[in-house]
Amino acid sequence: MTALAQNPPAKLPGPGTETIHSVAHVKQGMEARYAEVSAQAWALYRKLDLVLERPHVVLRGVDAAGLPYFVEIFTWKSADIPDHAPPEVLAIWKQLEDACEKRAGRPGIDFSEVTAVAVD
Repeated sequence: MTALAQNPPAKLPGPGTETIHSVAHVKQGMEARYAEVSAQAWALYRKLDLVLERPHVVLRGVDAAGLPYFVEIFTWKSADIPDHAPPEVLAIWKQLEDACEKRAGRPGIDFSEVTAVAVD
């Protein structure tokens, strides 16, 4: 059996969904807190059935100034969800934002809608 047959590529998100790419400019010293709340947020999204299980990618890096940031990519099941998020999601977003700061004229958490081209 080939590797592809053993691990077929995931389906691309369908119409009506919203895949996002976010960059969180985390305050120095708040990395562990941000990671903890981010994991809680993901668990809440899954519990409330708001997101697709895949793709979900979380990355951590350090920018040219030595400041920490996190990147997250995932897909909302509906493009309406972020604009009409339930109160418990709004509360956890506040915690995430509190661990972040504006940088280079960008918000603490900078979201962009993207389109998945390939997902493994």
